Amino acid sequence: MSEFRNLPEWDKAHELTVAVYDLTRNFPDDELLGLTQQIRLAASAVPIKIAQGSHRDEIEAKLDFLEMARDAAIEMEYYLLLCYELELVQPSDYDRLVSGIVEVKELLENTIEKLSRNY
Repeated sequence: MSEFRNLPEWDKAHELTVAVYDLTRNFPDDELLGLTQQIRLAASAVPIKIAQGSHRDEIEAKLDFLEMARDAAIEMEYYLLLCYELELVQPSDYDRLVSGIVEVKELLENTIEKLSRNY
């Protein structure tokens, strides 16, 4: 098992990605190449970037990947808002997923801040 799986930010981001994939299964077929694809790509980019960064030796490289993960979380948050406003997402699902995104962003910010102090 790779070390990235032990990171709380990766674990929460992975959980969120699975939830996004589950939610988007019911999106309209005409959104398959639109919002469905975009929100899935943004969601999966978060744990991918965290995992990639965890295997870098230099702190600067780790920070770069964590910042990319944070940016992808922000992108996912926007797509989720758009899906909500287009009534593709129920309010309860929106609230649950936004809470997850906020948690992931906080975990990432804390890790970025901690690593930045050591840089």
